[in-house]
Amino acid sequence: MVIGMLQGGHRMMGTRISAAICAAILCGCHHEKKITSKEPLAVRVETVQVRQTSGDKLRYSASIVPTAQVDLAFRSSGYVTNVLQVRGTDGRLRNIEAGDYAEKGVALAHIRREDVQNEVAQARAQLDKAVAQHTKADLDFQRAQALYSTESLTKPEYDQYQEAFTSSRAAIDNATAALRQANLTLVDVDLKAPFPGYILNRKIDLGTLVSPSTTAFTFADISRVKVTFGIPDYVLPRVRLGQEIKVEPENGQAPFQGRVTSIATAADTKDRTFAVEVTVDNPHRRLKPGMIVSVNVVEPAHSYISIPLNAIVPSVSDPDAFAVMVVEPHNGTLIAKTRNIQVQSIYQDSAAVEGVQVGERVVSAGAQLLKDDEPVEVIP
Repeated sequence: MVIGMLQGGHRMMGTRISAAICAAILCGCHHEKKITSKEPLAVRVETVQVRQTSGDKLRYSASIVPTAQVDLAFRSSGYVTNVLQVRGTDGRLRNIEAGDYAEKGVALAHIRREDVQNEVAQARAQLDKAVAQHTKADLDFQRAQALYSTESLTKPEYDQYQEAFTSSRAAIDNATAALRQANLTLVDVDLKAPFPGYILNRKIDLGTLVSPSTTAFTFADISRVKVTFGIPDYVLPRVRLGQEIKVEPENGQAPFQGRVTSIATAADTKDRTFAVEVTVDNPHRRLKPGMIVSVNVVEPAHSYISIPLNAIVPSVSDPDAFAVMVVEPHNGTLIAKTRNIQVQSIYQDSAAVEGVQVGERVVSAGAQLLKDDEPVEVIP
């Protein structure tokens, strides 16, 4: 078991590293007698080595969601007069339903066209009326201009004709916009697929009275899917954007490869996990929305400088830091030199550290009794 970073759900090092080191120090003190002699102290040493981690793997359950999912609704109210017919497995035509595929632009259903055509006719009539009123107002305004130029018309009367002309022109603009909107509504009596995808749910039937607030279909694109799962904070350093993640379906299908496309910046308030999103190409539509899959988060193998855990002692210069006693030759004898180190992580009975060099010898038994520059004798 890995202690500190990997023990207890693979938590990152912190107070656990300090606790592990302190335990090792206390253990060493318990088994050794205090030596007051100035003769060389007999100690055991270990050579600083480079070790390789095998790479740790964490497994999480995740769910599949489409890359794009929309609720389709009609633009206006009306009765459903047609639902797209597809041929079933028995060869008979049936209404399109959940699980069926539709290309972009295919009309999935439409409402009664006559209702919207009447609205278009009304809008066109209003435009014709506005044009006629504007024509009359234009002629009246031209006559008013001629009369006003000869002072045969008062200024208030002239202003009235001018205002009527301006209002009639605004009425044409308003009626034109209403007709354009009615034509758009007429086009939208056919509810079309916005992109190639699958029907996830159909909530209408022939004869259903719908409104703009009525969801007719739930439609999704699953040519690519998103795999979503949550990780605790201590796993965050192992996940990065663009990282490749293996996705393994629970139904025995071959695994998929995806890439991390999103990492939440804040933890979920309920379970305190960070949402991770992995995007996976799904050209054969084998991954379905709602499926449960497993994802593997792997910490890449890496090299580290290793020393025995019981070689670590408290630092004299910094009470909050740690040190080791390095054995060095001096005038034909061996002495112990204090060396401050930085502990990165703990692995069973060893530690990954910074501050010592590969090949140096550190005191692994007796370090707690040594002072800086004291002579030592190495026990084979």
